[in-house]
Amino acid sequence: MSLRQEPITKEELFDSVLERLGPEAREIIEKAYHLSDRMHGDQKRLSGEPYIIHPLNVAGLLNELRLDTAVIAAGLLHDVVEDTEYTKDDMVRDFGEEIANLVEGVTKISEIKSQSKETEAAENIRKMLVATIQDARVIIIKLADKTHNMRTLKFQPPEKALRIAKETLSVYAPIAGRLGMYSIKVELEDLAFQITHPEEFQHIRKSINLKKSEREEYIEKLKIILKQRLSDIHIDAKIEGRAKHFYSIHKKMTTKDKSFHEIFDLRAIRIITDEIRDCYGVLGIVHTLWPPVPGRFKDYVATPKTNFYQSLHTTVIGPDGKPLEVQIRTRDMNRIAEDGVAAHWAYKEGKGITSNLGAGIGPGISTNLMKDNPFRLKWLEILNSWQDSSMDSREFLEDLKFDLHEDEVFVFTPKGEIVEIAKGATVLDFAFRIHTDVGLHAKGAKVNGRMVPLRTELKSGDQVEIQTEKKSKPSPIWLRIVKTASAKQKLKQYFRRLQEENDGRNMDSIELPPSEKVIQEIQKNIRKRPRKKVGTEEKEANIIVAGIKDILVRRAACCSPIPGDEIIGFVTRGRGVSVHKKNCPTAKVQMENMQTLPVRWDGMAEPIPVQIEVRSKDVQGIYLSMVESISGTKTNIIEAGATSNDNKQLIAKFKIEIEHLDQLKEILDNLKLLPDVVYAERVKIGK
Repeated sequence: MSLRQEPITKEELFDSVLERLGPEAREIIEKAYHLSDRMHGDQKRLSGEPYIIHPLNVAGLLNELRLDTAVIAAGLLHDVVEDTEYTKDDMVRDFGEEIANLVEGVTKISEIKSQSKETEAAENIRKMLVATIQDARVIIIKLADKTHNMRTLKFQPPEKALRIAKETLSVYAPIAGRLGMYSIKVELEDLAFQITHPEEFQHIRKSINLKKSEREEYIEKLKIILKQRLSDIHIDAKIEGRAKHFYSIHKKMTTKDKSFHEIFDLRAIRIITDEIRDCYGVLGIVHTLWPPVPGRFKDYVATPKTNFYQSLHTTVIGPDGKPLEVQIRTRDMNRIAEDGVAAHWAYKEGKGITSNLGAGIGPGISTNLMKDNPFRLKWLEILNSWQDSSMDSREFLEDLKFDLHEDEVFVFTPKGEIVEIAKGATVLDFAFRIHTDVGLHAKGAKVNGRMVPLRTELKSGDQVEIQTEKKSKPSPIWLRIVKTASAKQKLKQYFRRLQEENDGRNMDSIELPPSEKVIQEIQKNIRKRPRKKVGTEEKEANIIVAGIKDILVRRAACCSPIPGDEIIGFVTRGRGVSVHKKNCPTAKVQMENMQTLPVRWDGMAEPIPVQIEVRSKDVQGIYLSMVESISGTKTNIIEAGATSNDNKQLIAKFKIEIEHLDQLKEILDNLKLLPDVVYAERVKIGK
């Protein structure tokens, strides 16, 4: 279903509401319209039109999505509290709690103002998601608001229009997609694409128009063939051509490096049936008529997407010898495919709609709480993965964009259960998706029966088995491995709890605080840590000294501790705090003569240079295998070299950047697994 593009009039809205929701609903909508019109008064849009045109068209979109009285009224009133003297209390008095809460949810999204437009956008999006946890209809209203604003984007200054269009493509359109609101998503993408790539947009539009009559004639021939064959098996189905929207064509052209004329799925059909069983009957007919393309069949009926999208997808070689895309679904599936979350809150004739706020207003609204609504539960699960308030705004936005990525992969548990996860996610993301404890205690994994590192990226069809051990604990480098916001949030919560526990234990374990003399010595001889210079050889780790942050420390050259090592600190005159590994021979001697200080690692450190030595049989290709093994852990190699000795042995040395002891252990373990390697250990730099 494509949404109506023409502006709606108030009479059209009132009549449609009357027909669909009844006279009481019309009375509420008229009241909301007149209040909004009066309060906005002489305010104008950038187009010069009266401001009421905007909320009227937002309400029109919400009505077209068949939403309830409260949502349509909130669409009419969504800017009143923000832009006028009318308050929430006034709205509660005039329209009740439900409409007032919906308007407040939308209003709060726009309250953040920041010097940084990127930060402001991220905070507004975060607030939108928080508000949506209370009522998913908030995000539907916001998307309708965004859609009408995008339709009138041409009236904005070019620079601002470009920024808004980019934000829409990277966040709002994907959110609509994640919610299954395909009709909104498609329009937002094409409107934004028109601004971000105007020349490409015009080229694709002209190319599509040139082929329009040819494409329509082709689709009509297919309809005749299919209707005849389906009538033979008594299946009644609606057959229609499926238009490919401009942005989708552009993405396919760029990602697959193809010209417009090489995009064959411009000619696609959708077959809509009454029953699920008929979908598979239609599929059989389609595959009998035309040979299917191997690897292009997807059954989203048996395995729905996370937004509850269901459909059969197949690609066949059509009667002209070219690929033809076919989608097969029921009418109910088609409604959900077009409107997504809106379809789950939509008014149903004779049944009303179910509101997750539990408060009703007007006809067709039930006061039953949808506690068992699987869509709502899934939506809350998705939202909760975006809630980490400790994240920096930009970090939050990047995680959100990854989770909103359209592409997903389907993998299997050892029991054959299907798990849907974002494309690019790792084995470790999968572990946290199964259960938090599985992720926190993950020790290893098998993919398709073969042992793989936790950082391994998953592909559709993989069968994944996570190996756990109670004693196994997360490493800080896992924050670099996981890709999904949900896994990152669970890891950060774990490290925050661990930090709090460690702070408590450290305070309890120190019988007496460092003497005043020692503190004075620190203040006298130890400067605050200076800003790091780009390109310096020795990179600092974050180390807390006696509970004090930002103290300049020196990692002892004799043992060069790295994050994860147990460490101890010594006050040295004029050189600050010297940090050694606890088992360092030099440290054991100094403990008898020097003042020790409690020191500990503080979160993630800057990468630290470490040298390793690897010895192997001098066989062809072994050195390249070593390099590939190290690079496979996403580790930066600073220097590398190799020599041979008289015993036909290859001695390779690599200076690498390490963030944590666990990372070094993984590298050394992987190297030792290479068939011809006999030794792989860390050595002192320069040795």
